[in-house]
Amino acid sequence: MKYLTIVRHAKSSWAEPGLADHDRALNERGRKAASAVATFLHRTYFGGNDSPALLPAPERLISSTALRALTTAQIMRETFALPVENLLLESRLYLAEAGRILEVMRGLNESWHHVVMFGHNPGMHDFAERILARAHIPKMPTCTAVIMAFPHEFWGLADWHEAQLIGYITPKALERRFPELYAGISREDGED
Repeated sequence: MKYLTIVRHAKSSWAEPGLADHDRALNERGRKAASAVATFLHRTYFGGNDSPALLPAPERLISSTALRALTTAQIMRETFALPVENLLLESRLYLAEAGRILEVMRGLNESWHHVVMFGHNPGMHDFAERILARAHIPKMPTCTAVIMAFPHEFWGLADWHEAQLIGYITPKALERRFPELYAGISREDGED
């Protein structure tokens, strides 16, 4: 079985009007949300802090080359305690549509059992909606993580409508469930 976690980049800043889209950095809330979601994934699913692992820990993180996606991935890599070389850049993920994300997924190294991909909407949300067999993802606010399992051993065989939803984590859900741990990681109205 293969596991894929997709993460929409955390909230970025629009403070510099002349800055190219590719070069926008995370804002403070985005950094907090990336750290919070990473900590939750690590402790709840991947066996961090000596908790029992529900899933294999990710072997590789693959990010869009955009600064906001890469920074989100770097924050999560540090939380997951993965070596720097386990974070790979993939230019095809920058503003990728669902079909391109599937193409990248099909080309993953077959020796990897769990990969985390970092990218952008609307492509990430469209990909999740099309790849899941029966589940529906209502929306994908910034820094949302969707964990999926695939019913075979080969990335190259991945196709639409076959993945099983394992987890759907949003900053707003974490803040509501654990306000003492994760205050200030989402907008008050829940929209990002």
